[in-house]
Amino acid sequence: MGNSTNASKGKRSSTGRGTFKYAKPYDNHVVLPGREEALHQFIHQSYGGMQHKLRNACSSNSEDALTWSFFDVLAQAPDAVRREALTNLWELGFGTRATPEGVLAGTIAIGKRYGTGESTETDVSIEGPGALVFIEAKLYSPMSMADPSRAKPHNQIERKLRVGLREAAQRKSNFYFVLLDIAPLEALRSLNPGVSLADATKPHASGFASKWLTAYWFSRYKYGSSGSRAPLQRLVSDAAIPSLPAKDVAERMGWLTWADVAKAILRTAIATPSSVRS
Repeated sequence: MGNSTNASKGKRSSTGRGTFKYAKPYDNHVVLPGREEALHQFIHQSYGGMQHKLRNACSSNSEDALTWSFFDVLAQAPDAVRREALTNLWELGFGTRATPEGVLAGTIAIGKRYGTGESTETDVSIEGPGALVFIEAKLYSPMSMADPSRAKPHNQIERKLRVGLREAAQRKSNFYFVLLDIAPLEALRSLNPGVSLADATKPHASGFASKWLTAYWFSRYKYGSSGSRAPLQRLVSDAAIPSLPAKDVAERMGWLTWADVAKAILRTAIATPSSVRS
């Protein structure tokens, strides 16, 4: 074997613990031939004046690197293969294979920004006729919390819903929100069952032990609080779409795990002709 095969691609700390750090960002991402420049642009884009993707581009724990690796492969797959993968993911996230045609025929974007004034950068979005999908991808970190002292009046899920609903209304499209995380909703929720709203609104929660927060807030808006969808209806009304029933918004919220995504998208590699892949 040549030296390039045996050359180290990175390292952990001297103790052997912690995150593996790649020497080059390209070793931390799955990059299809011809997509090198697109990856360069992705990891060098900035948001809020910071290049956070570049900062974490060599970390094996990077949510952005995992998101790119799966969804750029899906975006480049042949139409029939991509549609089948999206249908499988839709069934896993929403419990039905009746995937909107606007999703199946839509364009997949990674790291696209939406909104004016109140804006957000999406991990993954799908834009098609009559449909707009935001996918919020989490890995080991919890969602970011509201913190008015830092000019963050809404938590991460609230902001995605608010911006997405307004954007979809402008496009005369239905808005769908998918939370993609490391474990099922029920598993993350069980990390801190029975928690109060006061505990769930503390701004400085962090670390893997706080991942219950993502499940708590998703459940609060998807399923309601004490049988009432008032929290979601207030959010919808405050987002300047008071005529939209909260029930319709909740039905268009889905949950996926990385295991779901991995299997669905790995099947695209099997189904895609080798002449296309190369």
